[in-house]
Amino acid sequence: MNGEAEQYVAIEITNQNKELANSIKVKLDKSIPSSTTTTQCSIYRVHEKFRKIHKFAYTPEMISIGPFHRGQGSLAAMEDHKLRYAHALLSRTTPIGTNKLEECVAYMGRIEDEARKCYSEPIVLSSNEFVEMMVIDGLFMIELFRKSAGEVKIERDDPIFGNIWGLSSLVRDLVLLENQLPMIVLDCLFNVPALKEELQGVSIKILSLKFFDPLMPRGKEVIQTSFSGTEGKHLLDLLGKTFHDLPSAPKGKVKKVSWKFIPSVTELKRAGVKFVKSSTNGSFLDIKFKDGVMEIPPIIIQDQTDTLLRNLIASEQCCDGHVTYMTSYAFFMDSLINTGDDVGVLRKQGIMTNYLGDDEDVADLFNKLCCEVTLANFYYSELCDQVNAYYKTRWHVWRATLKRDYFNNPWAIVSFVGAIILLFLTLTSTIFAILSFTVHDS
Repeated sequence: MNGEAEQYVAIEITNQNKELANSIKVKLDKSIPSSTTTTQCSIYRVHEKFRKIHKFAYTPEMISIGPFHRGQGSLAAMEDHKLRYAHALLSRTTPIGTNKLEECVAYMGRIEDEARKCYSEPIVLSSNEFVEMMVIDGLFMIELFRKSAGEVKIERDDPIFGNIWGLSSLVRDLVLLENQLPMIVLDCLFNVPALKEELQGVSIKILSLKFFDPLMPRGKEVIQTSFSGTEGKHLLDLLGKTFHDLPSAPKGKVKKVSWKFIPSVTELKRAGVKFVKSSTNGSFLDIKFKDGVMEIPPIIIQDQTDTLLRNLIASEQCCDGHVTYMTSYAFFMDSLINTGDDVGVLRKQGIMTNYLGDDEDVADLFNKLCCEVTLANFYYSELCDQVNAYYKTRWHVWRATLKRDYFNNPWAIVSFVGAIILLFLTLTSTIFAILSFTVHDS
């Protein structure tokens, strides 16, 4: 511009320009989330990078709960069973002068906006469609959990409990991140006055945790006494929090550091580290290390373990600022287990129960859990520092080698002691001979 002021040309804004600008503004306004929306959001679609690695682990095979998989043809068969279970629950309660279903719909309508905000994306359903989905899915789950807990009699021809494979698939489907109902929906239905008399007693949280217990068995007593105060935004979140919300589980020890490598079970064993099954009830996360002894809570590895862990990890990956307990556990176990031999050591110590079959399958499970997973806060950072410090101390390696090579059985110990005695006697005899010779010369 050769130092001259830049010249601007005035242009005419047409009606077409105004209409387009208004259209863009509407879209921009819709894209701005409210503070309430961002804090309440807890149910997400699994990131495509995880789905590419193991699509089956995040996809329901039997039932759709909530909006993300609603209307899928392969899941349509369960819709009739949902209606039957909802009808059974409603027909069992008989308050005078009250339409129970109308009351459920009215109560659900009051929390519709709050429930919608729990999902990570806008739900393209009308108000009636959304409320209907929440009511039917919610009533079905309550009836299912009560039957499973023995609160309600199971009929002989029940299509769900009469099919072991089907029930196992149902348990699996209900822990999927994309297959969740907001906890406020179940709480709301549980507190509808027309249903209160029928549903009094055990809370929905305890009922649901008992239903999911086969995934990671802990026993009814532990569930009843340890988790009555645990809160969750949905059932998967509730289940995850029971593993790190125990009085025995360490708290406040998460460091904002990257993952630290530790040697495998086999390598640590060669260095003298002992692996012991801890007596921790309920949380397989509560791993401890002291004086060369690593205490690991027992864990059962079965067909659904991979799905459970992957969805718990996916849930943590979606929540900014969420404590990454499950992700840390996956990284720690991936480092600890390299081959089936490592699994074999843990299995022989009673730490792992393997229902998958081959130990290599378990090693493969843990080695693939962390693919594409990001870890910012490592729960086991301090423990890994202790393990590495112990492993790098040469005396521990020498002592372990001596014990393995020379004290691995009673006869080896006898031979070693005999050799020491023989060496001592030989040395003593030599000393006496020298002394005797010296005295004789003098």
